[in-house]
Amino acid sequence: MKDINFLVSENPFEKELKKEKKSASAARVIALILAMAVGTAILLAPGIYVRVLDGRAQAVEQKLTDAKYSEVRTVKAQLANVTRRVDNKKAIINGIDADNIPASQALLIIENALPSGCYLESVNFNGNSVSIRGVAENSLIVSDFFGKMDRLKLFDGGSQGISFEETQGAVKFSVTYAAKIEGGDRK
Repeated sequence: MKDINFLVSENPFEKELKKEKKSASAARVIALILAMAVGTAILLAPGIYVRVLDGRAQAVEQKLTDAKYSEVRTVKAQLANVTRRVDNKKAIINGIDADNIPASQALLIIENALPSGCYLESVNFNGNSVSIRGVAENSLIVSDFFGKMDRLKLFDGGSQGISFEETQGAVKFSVTYAAKIEGGDRK
């Protein structure tokens, strides 16, 4: 009779398990190598990109310092100088404008303040003061004119140079007002 050995010394599935273990470890190694390669690429990519951009910047800088662009640089410097001069002159003009009242504005205000029955003989305006000579039908019209002029924001009160001369049926007057500094742009 044959002896049956119930002790298993050999496993019939052992060969298949060894093959599986070898293939599993090979897949792990390949995945690990791929992960390391991707990680290294991710870490090195910004540095490489920065170096490429630095190289491009240096190339552009070398092109700009080339002798053929020297004329452009001199013209640009001249343009900046002219722009600076124009800005200075603009500031001077704005300062003059801010210190003086336009004559047309002063005349328009005087004309609007003039009541009926009052006529002007002369208006002298020098930017800082205005001298007005006129004739009115009576003294009430003259006082009305002075009141309107005193309420204006363009001129300071005219009490400094007022003169009256009453003739038959008419009143001659003259007054001098100082102009306030409110004209133009202030910059």
